[in-house]
Amino acid sequence: MLQRTINEKIVFDGIGVHTGLKSTVILLPAGVDHGIVFKNPNFPEESIRLGEVVPEIALHASVLKSKSFIVSTIEHLIAALSAFRVDNIIIEMESLEVPILDGSCSTFVNLIKKAGIKECSVDKIFLTPVKELRFNDLKLDREIIVAPAANKEDNTFDCSLYFNYIAEFEHPLVGKGSLRGSLTTDYFINEIAAARTFGFLEQLAFLRRNGLAKGSSLGNTVVVGEDEFLNTPRFEDEFVRHKLLDLIGDLGLLGKNLAGTITAKKTGHSFNRLVILDYIKNPENWIQIK
Repeated sequence: MLQRTINEKIVFDGIGVHTGLKSTVILLPAGVDHGIVFKNPNFPEESIRLGEVVPEIALHASVLKSKSFIVSTIEHLIAALSAFRVDNIIIEMESLEVPILDGSCSTFVNLIKKAGIKECSVDKIFLTPVKELRFNDLKLDREIIVAPAANKEDNTFDCSLYFNYIAEFEHPLVGKGSLRGSLTTDYFINEIAAARTFGFLEQLAFLRRNGLAKGSSLGNTVVVGEDEFLNTPRFEDEFVRHKLLDLIGDLGLLGKNLAGTITAKKTGHSFNRLVILDYIKNPENWIQIK
């Protein structure tokens, strides 16, 4: 498989779900081995290259920092780029947050499909662990297990990403759910991309007192009340689908597509970051494959 970029420039705008401020994002094609890079035109000498920066500890979004600028709520955009297996792209934005749009990946998917994918002339590189890695939070009963890509009979690697995801919520309207399969582009588009972010009405006042969820609305968030939804979910298990979407976006911060098998339970942004932390701090635990 060859490296990929987008075929042409993409521009979109909207409001940030946490800041409530308008944001414009420009996606630009990039050449071989460029990687996925965030740029802020106000700081032209700096950039944030995925796979080189450990995400910040943040409960409600994926956040990366350079010396002079921050990019936040990037998980949905990165999930879409990962699903299309984009390796090289420039993401320009002056504001703090990627727009929430409708709370899902659907707009990103449609924009990428419209722009088209361009293959580069160099083989794509995947990441996989040398041996099984386990990340546990016994107190909150959370877990991520990353198993290596399998060797095939011809001594090449299976570069697919398989997943087994379990979500559990105490709220009776949400409950438990699970998803298992192979993360193909078609699967992501048809089963995951449309799943929206969600929140519990009882938490809204707290979030806004702490400077979060200023841009949340019934148009971009599935809101769970005490005994009913304030708007209609798109899927019966939209919550587990969106949690998997977030995990895909967070794993995309590795900077290269992951190959192997992910088994995960009750994950969140602050927990998912442990995989990227391990990759950056313990590179001997990982290998690059084609």
